Amino acid sequence: MADFLSAMVIIACLLLPFVAMPLLWRRMKRVRDRAYRQSRERAPGHATPWEGTSEAEDGVGITRKSDANDDLIELGDRGRHSRWPLTNE
Repeated sequence: MADFLSAMVIIACLLLPFVAMPLLWRRMKRVRDRAYRQSRERAPGHATPWEGTSEAEDGVGITRKSDANDDLIELGDRGRHSRWPLTNE
């Protein structure tokens, strides 16, 4: 009886990855798709553009701007959700 029980434990340990991985993979795909869908629905609010100026030693004013470039943000978002290998589409 002990031999049978130990054989069943060994068989269960060998079969566990082959049973669990497809189930976990399906859950991961479902959760990932839901997260992507939610991120598209609530488009991130861009920070308010700001502008900062400072004086250099030689008296020249340096101005820094923070304007959100929507084209670059969209390009990065598409790249994050794309598949590999990349295609020129």
